[in-house]
Amino acid sequence: MTSEQISALYQIGGAAAVIIVGALFGVQWVVKTVQAMKVAPAEKKTTIITGDSVAMHDLAATIEASNTILTENNVLRREEHDDRKALRQSLDRNTEAVERAAAMLVDARTEIRELSREIARSGGRG
Repeated sequence: MTSEQISALYQIGGAAAVIIVGALFGVQWVVKTVQAMKVAPAEKKTTIITGDSVAMHDLAATIEASNTILTENNVLRREEHDDRKALRQSLDRNTEAVERAAAMLVDARTEIRELSREIARSGGRG
């Protein structure tokens, strides 16, 4: 065997030893934990307020307030959208009415011009 092969076997053996020892310690830890759980007294409900729990409570309240604001904002956006839609429809109706009035004005001007000519002709005869 070459020195490179021996070095590789040594490294593999070391890694395997570390994994085996780690597994043994892990199994031992699990066994001790299970035994401790069996021996431990029944859980009692306790209320411990720490700085972290106060901060989490404040964060939860802030998130809830933010959600409320966002919900209200969405309602206002929907109302604004409906208002804009109604204004757009009203503007379209008004534009059509102005266009009809302009067309009627053009027709009326033409008729007024023709009637003025007829009045001028009939006034000259009388």
